[in-house]
Amino acid sequence: MTIAWNASYAIGYPLIDAQHQELFSRFNALVGACQQKQGRQEVVRLFEFLDEYVVQHFNAEEALMAAYAYPESRMHREQHQEFTEKLQGWHRHLQQEGSTLDLVVDTNEAVIRWLIRHIRTVDVALGTFLHSRQV
Repeated sequence: MTIAWNASYAIGYPLIDAQHQELFSRFNALVGACQQKQGRQEVVRLFEFLDEYVVQHFNAEEALMAAYAYPESRMHREQHQEFTEKLQGWHRHLQQEGSTLDLVVDTNEAVIRWLIRHIRTVDVALGTFLHSRQV
């Protein structure tokens, strides 16, 4: 199942929205690869992207939260940490067992949950706060 970008995912901060859109694109590439029975190869590319993405994207969000004294920053950072730990677990699985079907399925499910839950609630709340500060 692919996920189409729409306004409900936008936080109104161009850098963050662009990063989220790129994540959607990468996730959809994994879904497309799975449909072509190439998911095992694409999941490796997704992990390579996510390794860099989580550092850049989470740092960008956390810098905004610090700069504007976002009151929910602790909870937001904790969710970032949870996702980072999940990514590390996927890496361990990849190193120990290779690119298995279980890994592809787990990645698919976890990333879609992250996109829907985290972006629509936690990140949108950050966007609302930033707009209230006229950032």
